Amino acid sequence: MAARKKAARKAAKKKTTSRARGGAGAIDDALSSLEKEIPRLIRQLRKNLRDLEKQAERARKDGEKRWRDAEKQFRSDADELRKKIEDLVGMSGRGKSKKKTARKKAARKSTRKAAKRSTRKSAAKRATRP
Repeated sequence: MAARKKAARKAAKKKTTSRARGGAGAIDDALSSLEKEIPRLIRQLRKNLRDLEKQAERARKDGEKRWRDAEKQFRSDADELRKKIEDLVGMSGRGKSKKKTARKKAARKSTRKAAKRSTRKSAAKRATRP
């Protein structure tokens, strides 16, 4: 009987130690599986980061394209408006071409020079008279 009691004690001792080890074993198993998954998770994170960078670059390019298109539209609208205004001003008779104004300026300049010459001559004549 002593042998049976001894065997029963050994079996009970094994159960308690295996239970204690079972809890630690589960934790160790979970940790080892996480360690195995870490490289896969890192690769996945890198892939996600590359995808995000590509998406940000596409959004930046799209924004720049929209800005260029809006700027182009603004310039063409401004050009159209300027032309319409010039046409309206030209129709009313107020607008004058640049050639006409340049000719008028040249004519005014020449008449001024002629007037200066004539006043100088008359002044010189007066100075020579006794």
